[in-house]
Amino acid sequence: NVEGVRGSGKTTWTLSGSDTARGGGSIRTGTGSNSFSLNDTSEAVSGSTQFLATDTTVGEDSLFAATGSAQVTIGSQTRTITHVFLDPDQGSTGDDFGIRVNSALGYARGASSSWSGRFTLDLDISNFNTGSYSVSGFFFTTLVTSLTFKEIANVPEPPTTPEPTSVPEPSSLALLGLALTGLRFSRKWKGAQSRA
Repeated sequence: NVEGVRGSGKTTWTLSGSDTARGGGSIRTGTGSNSFSLNDTSEAVSGSTQFLATDTTVGEDSLFAATGSAQVTIGSQTRTITHVFLDPDQGSTGDDFGIRVNSALGYARGASSSWSGRFTLDLDISNFNTGSYSVSGFFFTTLVTSLTFKEIANVPEPPTTPEPTSVPEPSSLALLGLALTGLRFSRKWKGAQSRA
């Protein structure tokens, strides 16, 4: 699930679900090669195949750094997702989606797989067409079954109220008044005794 406030320049990606790898392969690491790879990219295949807007700022074969703590697990191996790969095909084929991880992740056909966690990309929601899109992995695992893009409203910060000034309690004022009266009476009494 991908959500963002239009104009904020950021989207939040929440990952969940599990499945089985449909074939063997690997998910790459690093940013050295941005080129398309069947191993770490999936293509939208059902409904409208273009999940990237026609006026998107996303260039061909683009990598975006993921900030957060999202993970992909295949078999007994868990890796942190470091980048998202996007490629706007804008043609008869679907736009491409993929991930990069902190350490290369190899896997075999039939391995159990799952997503978890959340990350943020410096990419505005206006780059995407809202809605849900099914994706098909080539040698990639089938755990990416859908991408859902949703524009959310900006929630304003609640107004801050000033700290109330402390007002003395009536009982405090009464005690203060008694103390002052007692002090005055005490001085008068001492003065009368000294004159006597």
